[in-house]
Amino acid sequence: MLIRRARAQWPLLAALLLVVTIGSTLLGVCVLLVTSSADRAREVAASRATGTEVTAYTVTIAAADAAAVAADTEKVLVEALQPFPAVLNGRAASIARTMPDVPGTPAVAYLAGVEDLFDRATLAAGRWPEAGTETVVLETTARLLGLSPGSRVRLGPELGNDPAPGMTVTVVGVARALPGSGWDRDPLGGTGYAATYRDGSSLQPARAFGPFLIDYDALLADGSALARLEVTARPDLSDPDHRDLVRVAASVRAADSRLAAVLGERVQIERISSRLPALLVTDAERQRVTTSAVLSVAVLGAVLTGTALALAGRLTAGVRASETALLSAMGTSRPQLAVRAGAEAGLLALIGAALAVPLSALVHSALTRIAPLAGAGLAADPQVTAVQAGVVFGGALLFAALSTRTGAQEWPSIARAGGDLALAVLAIGGWWQLRSTESTGVDAVRVLAPGLLLVAGCALVLRLVPPALNAADRLARRARGLAMPLAVFEAARRPRATAAGLLVTLGCAAATFAVAFGGTWQQSQTDQADLAVGTDLAITLSTPALAGQGQQIVDVVGGRISPATDRGVAVGQWLGAGEPPRLVAVDRGTAAPVAGIAVTEGAVIRMTVSRNRGVSITPHLVLEDSTGLRTTCVAAAVPLDGRTHPISACVPAGGLQLVAVMLPVTPDEFSFEPRADIDIAVDLAVPGRGTWLATSVEPFANQLTAPTVTATGTALRMTATVQIGGNPDAARNLVATAFGDPGRVPVAVSERFAVELSLRPGADLDLMVGTTALPVTITEVVPAVPSAPGAPALFADIDTVSRALLLRGDPQYPIDAWWITDPADAPAAAGLHLGDSVTRTGEAARLSNGPTAAALPAMLRLLTPAALLLVLAGLILHVTCDLQARAVEVARLRGLGMSRRDIRVTLLGQHGLVLVPLLTAGTLVGALATWTIGPLLVRSESGAAPFPAVVPVWPWAAEASLLAVLFAASLLAVTVVVVIQSRRADAAHLRVAS
Repeated sequence: MLIRRARAQWPLLAALLLVVTIGSTLLGVCVLLVTSSADRAREVAASRATGTEVTAYTVTIAAADAAAVAADTEKVLVEALQPFPAVLNGRAASIARTMPDVPGTPAVAYLAGVEDLFDRATLAAGRWPEAGTETVVLETTARLLGLSPGSRVRLGPELGNDPAPGMTVTVVGVARALPGSGWDRDPLGGTGYAATYRDGSSLQPARAFGPFLIDYDALLADGSALARLEVTARPDLSDPDHRDLVRVAASVRAADSRLAAVLGERVQIERISSRLPALLVTDAERQRVTTSAVLSVAVLGAVLTGTALALAGRLTAGVRASETALLSAMGTSRPQLAVRAGAEAGLLALIGAALAVPLSALVHSALTRIAPLAGAGLAADPQVTAVQAGVVFGGALLFAALSTRTGAQEWPSIARAGGDLALAVLAIGGWWQLRSTESTGVDAVRVLAPGLLLVAGCALVLRLVPPALNAADRLARRARGLAMPLAVFEAARRPRATAAGLLVTLGCAAATFAVAFGGTWQQSQTDQADLAVGTDLAITLSTPALAGQGQQIVDVVGGRISPATDRGVAVGQWLGAGEPPRLVAVDRGTAAPVAGIAVTEGAVIRMTVSRNRGVSITPHLVLEDSTGLRTTCVAAAVPLDGRTHPISACVPAGGLQLVAVMLPVTPDEFSFEPRADIDIAVDLAVPGRGTWLATSVEPFANQLTAPTVTATGTALRMTATVQIGGNPDAARNLVATAFGDPGRVPVAVSERFAVELSLRPGADLDLMVGTTALPVTITEVVPAVPSAPGAPALFADIDTVSRALLLRGDPQYPIDAWWITDPADAPAAAGLHLGDSVTRTGEAARLSNGPTAAALPAMLRLLTPAALLLVLAGLILHVTCDLQARAVEVARLRGLGMSRRDIRVTLLGQHGLVLVPLLTAGTLVGALATWTIGPLLVRSESGAAPFPAVVPVWPWAAEASLLAVLFAASLLAVTVVVVIQSRRADAAHLRVAS
């Protein structure tokens, strides 16, 4: 009997099967996105990640243990990264040694070995070292000590317990450190020289030269104690498995304790540092955020499918009402009717699931081969998984069960019973929960809230449809024709006319919300990228900036450039509540240009000093280039012997000007007791001009008094009175600058910074930038600081910060990065090898189209056509059943002389007129959801609320196009059904009825 009924009612059953298949396919695609694609996304994200190396740091190793400690450290790292192969590289630096042959104040040097030295430096002269006593030095070291290939350098004993004896090394080469190759981890940062080096071996700072680079293995075996040893393992994550990634993250986190147990007392300090676990955790959290959003879209699609099937069930029950009544009259009980309906539903579910499983695999595969999934590296072949099949069959059974319900109330009846108000209360509760809690990962409220809000909004807004149709009915009565007034009358007076109201309204709301939420999400990712990067192109430096470097960058990438500071600072004793405060500074154009003294490229600056026995100075010349970058040239220590001394190799580029000079004074002999006050004078042979400022800097500025500086046409003369002896920490530093003291540096602070410290504009603070105190005053409070989203941060002018630091004795320019605006060729920055480069557009693409984020826009793209198909299927089913039920009525109109054309116009007008308020209502609900719940669904990649705050986006052009397509397709579907059904309404129906 089921087969015979299926043959007779195959169009109705085909429509039901279509709806079940669409809904089940949507579920199957969602399952594949949150399982297979999610796992693959984490794998691709790991393979694309940078900074995944794992580095073991060990400090103070006895000479006898050096080789064994290095081998054991390598073994721990290899085991921690299993099953991934790793490339190992070592770097070691010895305990400092004295340099007995270097005159003046005490000087020290150290040996170093770099395992992959050929990749980190380039030869300027000579060759690489081979034998144990052969060495290569950096250019600065060679210049200051007068070394060249063939020179021999005598190094004294080590400055430590059980010191190794002195040794002599032979210079076989002079090298230049390559940028971005890890020289920041050298004891002297790859600079080759430090005027005031402290390593704890002496109360007084010493001049330090180095590294003296020898073979890495030779250093481990030559009997030198090591001050530090670093072993870096770089895992090969080119083709990882997501399960192995979970294991290696846990293993690396536990590697530090394993290394401590293995090394024991052979080292003084040990630790393992790696960003790998944090990167993998961030990727996993980002994937959970995406999974939550994808599931919310899937729930929305399931609700829409359920609504379509509930409508189909009511319509089916109406069509079969006479058949059901006849079966009941013949003695069929309700349980028997339920069994028949269940069998039919089960068969529908099995067929729908059988179609949806391979169809969802095909749709998922096609979806991964277009943007954004294809660009994220997530292209996949069609696949069927057990989880996918289980969810599809379960969803199909649930959907089919909804279509078997009979006697269900229409939504107007539910509204009169208060069901829509109950839904509204639940929706408001979900919205409040989302607004008031900071949940991360997959959250039930976040998954269910969008569907609940849309259903509640559609249920409520349907209350407005009957009044709108009644108003149209009153207006239509004034018309003279018959077709349109009759159409409006039918639409307004017949309850069946709006039977598909919830489906159409919800489908329109879901489609418009999907488009708007996609735009909102995309705009938020762009805004987050803009704030996180802070500029169009940011190059974070891995080595100290060089004079003229900014112009070289502009020559390659184009645009406008500014040096930038981005570093952690301390505010008094406050180090931040969970996150350290950050200082961000760029050239804001608030400081007047400095009128320094122009110097020519390659110039040798001659310095004449006064005669003061037992005292030397170490000149620091601060030069500024055309981009505002200030670099410091530290000359070799000069004894105050009354002679003229040349300072060479301080002007490496053209267009530089001298803007400051620092003269730290160092006595040859140390004494706690003040011994004498001496008057010093220094003349720099440069064409001095303008007004210069001289000052003595802390600590203990009173040990250098009466500082003066005079700029003449031929020289820059500096004088001061210096106290010899006394406090060893006294700076005794004469600073001369071509600019005045800026006073307290004006800064803007983020809201978080102001809230955590309870500060307002006008408040004064002292920041610790490195070891230098920087006085600042707060001028304004801003929501967030560029490149520091959500962080407690300060924003200042880098030129003003530099001037304030120079006048407090800090010669280092606070540059951490270059910021470039409007670059013409941003990708070319990577070829400069200056450090990590990131662009605003690249970061936006990573956030919105990266492997762990691409599933959401793909799912939103799938929801819109699915909603359109479900609405069309429901409309076709609704109009077909409605016209079949009214066939006799149509035949009577034909019998009364109404033309077939007028009947079609009447039927089209009735259903088209109903579509207009339903689509309007759905659009309003979609817009309401976009403004109320859309921003709450957008998360940052950490799962927290994003910075800046999300601004809802309503893409008018896309929404107008969507509504036009939805209305046109719906009207076309109604037209086709009306034309087909009206042809069947003829005199035969009238004879049957009579």
